[in-house]
Order: sequence, then structure tokens, then C-alpha cells
Amino acid sequence: MPFAEIEPVIDADIGLHHFARLDSEPLASASIAQVHAALLKDGREVVVKVRRPGIEGQVDLDLELLRRVAGRLERRSEVARAVQARALAEELEVHLRGELDFTQEAHNTELIAELAADEEAIVVPAVIRPLVSERVLALERIEGSKVDRDLLADPERARFLAQHLFDFYIRQVTLEGFYHADPHRGNVLLTPDGRLALLDFGLLGRLDDDTRRSLALLLLALAQNRADDAAEQILSLSLTLLDADEPGFIHDMRRKLPRYHWRSLSGIQTGAALADMQRMALEHRIRLPTSIALVGKTLAQADEIARTLDPEMDPVEVIREQTGRIVTTEVQRRLEPNALLAFVAPQVDELARLPGRVGRTIERLETGTLKVGVMPTDLEDLEHVMRSTANRMGAAMIVVGLLISSALMARVNHWISLAGFCLAAAIGLYMLWKIARTPGEL
Repeated sequence: MPFAEIEPVIDADIGLHHFARLDSEPLASASIAQVHAALLKDGREVVVKVRRPGIEGQVDLDLELLRRVAGRLERRSEVARAVQARALAEELEVHLRGELDFTQEAHNTELIAELAADEEAIVVPAVIRPLVSERVLALERIEGSKVDRDLLADPERARFLAQHLFDFYIRQVTLEGFYHADPHRGNVLLTPDGRLALLDFGLLGRLDDDTRRSLALLLLALAQNRADDAAEQILSLSLTLLDADEPGFIHDMRRKLPRYHWRSLSGIQTGAALADMQRMALEHRIRLPTSIALVGKTLAQADEIARTLDPEMDPVEVIREQTGRIVTTEVQRRLEPNALLAFVAPQVDELARLPGRVGRTIERLETGTLKVGVMPTDLEDLEHVMRSTANRMGAAMIVVGLLISSALMARVNHWISLAGFCLAAAIGLYMLWKIARTPGEL
């Protein structure tokens, strides 16, 4: 966008008086914002990210379109219901609206920066406070170029960066519960001092603690080639309906899991492996949460960058090496006094109530007042058959009634009688055509 439209936004939100220089030509421009280089009066080189004026209306329009399409898909397609198209659209809406608020992006950036503070291979730009608003964000400028193995003279350094990058994303997903959810090649730079700079934290994935723990155990099961444990973790994350084929899913897991072992990164993608498991789950009518899709996307993008640096890296081995740290961290968290108390207190409460519940049940058995309720489920097919049968019988009775009444009207008015016979013939032919095409419907 022309700088004349961008400059007033910067001035109104954070003030132009902070800058000794503000370049009018953008360093980068994308759908939501564009970035301008600047120099603060204290001598620091920064970049200023500015939200495009009027982008909110375009986002509202796009999201409304997505909601409508997702709703129609779920009404018309079993596959769309299985992948939870509306839930995915809602998830996208939450993340996209979060990307519009740069105060949230500043917070996300500081979270990831804190996590990367001890990482030798990774650097995250510092947020320049107080130059932060909903529409404008100032960040430390980090020089760098797109990730390319040829830019690194030392192959060992390339392997080191690839392993640490992938390890960093695995740690985010399995231990922290929040992670940089958009690590595409435009958001990762190779710095002149041989580190990887992560940029653009508008999209930050977040997991609840139970989902994070299940994903950690799932990745460990994949790394250790334990198909039954991997299937169990997927089922614990999923919505399994009555028609779900769990034995078939476990059988497919046992058959396909060994494919992901003892192969280089050039032969396997961890994100693609999660996507493959998602497809298997859908084939067996098991509905996975939308978080799996976002985690799979993130790991697929991290795979791509790591593959650029080291095509021979084995991601399964990287996950396997994380086993000790993941298990140790989980045990430590469980044994923390507050966490332990929060876990034990409900169990003690349930145990205290157990004798009373058992006593009441026995008393009702003795007095013959115990009631057992049975809730019928999965009756859609039976209901469909009964409705179809009733509709066809009703249509047949209408045809018979028209034939009898038309025959009686033949003595009174030939034209009315002929019209009745024609209407009965039309309805009868339609029924025969419909029965031939769809035997279970009218």
C-alpha cells in the first residue's frame, strides 16, 4: 500500500517522533500487513509492522463465506462431517482474528523468545515496547536470508541447525502446549552468524494440557514403533461414534506404522505421517480434533525447512531422543504439590462417596425400587426405513383412491374422470421410477 496510507496509522498509534528514520519502501508486504524498516532515535535498527487499513472488512467477508461453505458441506457430505468442517472454520476464524491484533502477536513473540532463550541455534526478535498497538508493532531488526544449505560452508553446522530446529518444534508441541504455528520458509531466516531467526508469531498454536500430553505420548509411540499405544492415544483424542471401526483402525496402524522407521527425512515427513493417520482415522469413522490438523501442518513446515538443511536427518530418531526429557518433565509436573493436590482431591471425594452410593443401590435392590434406563441409539437407519415405507404406503393409497374415485366419476363427468386417471398414472410412474433409482427412499 502507498506509504501515505500507512504513515498516518503509525503516527496515530505509536507516534512518528520515536523514529530518526522510517523507510517509505516496505521490506515486505502480505495480505494482512506490510513491514517497513526504521531507525529509532536511540540508534536501534527496527522493523515496523503495520496492519493494512480496511483489512478487517475483507476478513469478515472471507470468514462469513467460509462459515457458509463449511455449513453446506457438513449438511451434504459425510466426509465433511467427519473432518468437522465447521469446527475447522471456527478454529481458522479464532486464529485469523488473533493475527489482526498485534498486541497479541507481541505477547506470542515474547512467549517464543523466552522458550528460545537457551537455544544456541535459534533467535527470536525482541519486541520494542512501548511501540506496540493493535495495528502497529515494532520489532528488533534481524538481518538474514532465506534458508539455503549452500549458504553454510560447514555441513556439520547445517545438520546441527536442522536437528535443533526440529527438536525446538517437538519441544513446543509436547512440553509447552503453545507453538509457532506458521514456520514456513518466509518466516525463518538464516542469519550471517549461522543461526535461524524465527519471525511472525501472529499464528500461535495452543493446546490444552490433556491434548498436549496425549500428543506427546502419541509422538513417542510413533518413534518407538508401538502401534497399539499410538492407536490408543489417537482414540483418546478422538470422538468415536457407534459406527466407528476401532479394530480395523488398530490393524491399519500395525500395518503402516513400520513405514516411518529407519528412513531419512528425505523419505518421510512427520507432518505427512500425522496427516496419513488422520486419513486412516476418517476411513474408520473416527473423528480427530482440529488441533491435530494444525499440529500436522506445523510439523510439515518444520520438516520442509529441516530437509533443506539436512536431507538425511531422521525425525523419528530426534523424537526418540526426546523421550527421556518428555517423560521426566511430565513426572515432575505431576509431582508438583499443586498439581498432585488437584489430582488427588477429586479421587478422595469420589472414594468418600462410594460407600453411600453402594448402600443406596443395595437398599433399592432389596425394596424392588431400582430402575434401569435404556436409551436407544443409532436408530437413524431404522427410522429412515420406517419413514420410507410409510411414505410409499401413503402414496399407494392415494393412487388407489384416485383410481376408484375416477372410475365412479366416469358416469358424472368424463373430463374429471380422465384427469383423475392421468394424475394416478403420473404418481404411479413417479413411484416406480423413484423405487428403481433409490430402493430405500420415496
